[in-house]
Amino acid sequence: MNQAAATTLQDDIANAFSVQTDRVFSRNNGQVYAIVSKNPDLKIVSDVWFDRFDTQRDFRNVLRHIFDLVSDGGCRYWLADLRFMTSDFGDSGDWLADQFMPAIFDAGLEREAVVMPTGALEREGADVFGAATMAIASIADGRVRGFTDVQLAKQWLLNGMLPESTDP
Repeated sequence: MNQAAATTLQDDIANAFSVQTDRVFSRNNGQVYAIVSKNPDLKIVSDVWFDRFDTQRDFRNVLRHIFDLVSDGGCRYWLADLRFMTSDFGDSGDWLADQFMPAIFDAGLEREAVVMPTGALEREGADVFGAATMAIASIADGRVRGFTDVQLAKQWLLNGMLPESTDP
């Protein structure tokens, strides 16, 4: 996937949050696997993932860049779009929950909204939806929430408004 094709997949994120591309992450073959964007006025950073990355180091490099935008750039809200990710980051789950998330919250992050695929994406048995769910569950203090709808994610991320429950 080239950068132009990848950028068109994030139109709903760009339109909802008026983010501008900050950095593009590519594999050695030139395929874009993640785009990090930001909107300093809204104090938001977003990462949109595409297809696959090669190593857990690739995954962690994107998150370290986001950390820098929070700690040095004043971003307070993070939207992670995992809808198009086909790589599994489960091997980074412990690092994410035990090291990275506590550090990024200490650096000033207030909330993260994770936009997930509407169904499980399988690639050689890897379930990206499941890996994301496990990571969110292990953090589980209410500051990281999962959504399938970008507008609902926006309402919660920027205004703290969760969708109304349909439970009786």
